[in-house]
Amino acid sequence: MIQYEDDYLPYEEHKIIQDYFMGKLDHGDIDHSCVWTYQNGIASPEDGHFQFVQQVFCEHTIISPAFKILKPILIKEKVLAIARIKANLVLKTEKLKVFDNAFHTDLIDTTGATTAIYYVNSNNGYTLFEDGTKVKSVANRLVRFPCNLKHTGTTCTDENRRLLVNFNYFTYGN
Repeated sequence: MIQYEDDYLPYEEHKIIQDYFMGKLDHGDIDHSCVWTYQNGIASPEDGHFQFVQQVFCEHTIISPAFKILKPILIKEKVLAIARIKANLVLKTEKLKVFDNAFHTDLIDTTGATTAIYYVNSNNGYTLFEDGTKVKSVANRLVRFPCNLKHTGTTCTDENRRLLVNFNYFTYGN
């Protein structure tokens, strides 16, 4: 079941997240610098696509200072255990590119896990699900769905970048 919620966080909390991932908080120190890493492949290594990522939490380890500013989402989602948190940045393209050959799930063992996508900025990109459902990239929107539901993303043409944060987690009761 795909669910989404607009105006997910209070404006002030969303603005901090947006400013961090857009690089507006960078003061030259580690706690405020948003560092992006080139990833050759989106759904699988060297699949012909690329994006920039920031691993926030992986393998039971906090990797990025962004973890602190994302805590309001973890609290609101009633997260019991985190599998992974990763921010994605896809650059603007001249024509909207749908990565339709890249449908994927985020985790191999998805039993009971939830995936949530938090959209950092608004643009004309979207998340596409294998059943044809589209969820537009709207700033401060969160979409959640079972982790075994295949999905893919797009580029955008109206902003310089499409930014989102991908959460994979378990909640109370799972």
